[in-house]
Amino acid sequence: MKRIVSLVVSILALGAASLSAQTRAATPAQAALPTRTPPAGRVVRVRMVMNGTHPLFEPAALTVKQGDIVEFVNVSGAPHNVSFEAPKIPAGAAAVLNASMASKMMPLMGPMMTTANQAYRVSFAGAPVGTYEVFCMPHKALGMKMVVTVQPSTGRN
Repeated sequence: MKRIVSLVVSILALGAASLSAQTRAATPAQAALPTRTPPAGRVVRVRMVMNGTHPLFEPAALTVKQGDIVEFVNVSGAPHNVSFEAPKIPAGAAAVLNASMASKMMPLMGPMMTTANQAYRVSFAGAPVGTYEVFCMPHKALGMKMVVTVQPSTGRN
């Protein structure tokens, strides 16, 4: 347990120092703004919250298309981050995710979000079809996990 606490404290210290332009305040209007995604892509918002003593992603399961962007928003219970389970993502996905994730603390691990309404976007443009297991590093032991299912793009509109 002491080792886990020490690891989390170290990660929090690194994460606080690594916040960048990718992490920013999210507003309702921003979800509708055009992004640098292919025209068929859309932005899908996931809330990171503390429900009583239970940190969680809302929703805990999400289906997107290739090319979509998932915007993770720190609502309450900070700090939060977005991390992917390397052995639990499709083959070839790590390279795509790492290229998409700005200001990583380490491969497949985004920076810590420490303030309310801070957001972190992960693009699934070029991502292999399949399921992706996601977790919040500081709250992984408390069960803060989710699954993103990526489906083939239906083409451009």
